[in-house]
Amino acid sequence: MNYFQPKNTAERYASGRPDFHENTIGKVKQDLGIQDKLDKALDVACGTGLSTRALLKIADNIFGTDSSEEMLRFAHSNDRINYSVSTAENQPFPDSEFDIITVCSAIHWFNIDDFLLEASRLLKNDAYLVIYDNFFISEMKENEDFKHWFPNVYLKRFPSPVRNNNYDWDNGNLKRSHFILEKEVSFNNEVSFSKEKLMLYFTTQSNITAAIKQGSSYEEVEDWLNTELAPFFEDNKVTKTIYFGNWVKYLKRNH
Repeated sequence: MNYFQPKNTAERYASGRPDFHENTIGKVKQDLGIQDKLDKALDVACGTGLSTRALLKIADNIFGTDSSEEMLRFAHSNDRINYSVSTAENQPFPDSEFDIITVCSAIHWFNIDDFLLEASRLLKNDAYLVIYDNFFISEMKENEDFKHWFPNVYLKRFPSPVRNNNYDWDNGNLKRSHFILEKEVSFNNEVSFSKEKLMLYFTTQSNITAAIKQGSSYEEVEDWLNTELAPFFEDNKVTKTIYFGNWVKYLKRNH
């Protein structure tokens, strides 16, 4: 099931997702020692283009693909970025076309074996597939209660849809796709949210999209979130710092 195809989901995604992709790509630039701009970069499952736009830091010609036409309708435009509709496992590009491929917060929706073979086909030898995730770790600065609210209240009301979170990233497995996992790094990002912005962010999660598909309405969800989040915000104007986790995997294509 594609949780990101509906128009109302794409609209919320475009305005409700925090933009810390440039921070991650800045770390990628440093970790890979990228000094001069790369020629071509591809961002797979690009959504509304936050992760694609971040590649302007490191590449001259950028391509973003997503299986959701609605997501791409809201994608950030730039004359150096070209968007197209395609699944992760079947990309519309020639062999050995790209200097780098990125995937942000989407690998768990893929048929990973098929995608890795496709990424291997598309990358130049010794180029990198960079897979990263920015994820909600339910930590609010100076408020321990929030850490308990998220798993014990929110996730019980809106459980996460099934994802492919158990892939074997061992190099013995990856060599079948001509990749080597060179390293993995992790760090946290800080994001400031008002209650309204946090409510909007939650409605971009697949947890709530799944509930909408099952018959709930956004109005019902927003009323519930407004009540539940009120104890964590003194008023509607105050903002709180919330931490997101971030990991990055660097896979090098190598025959």
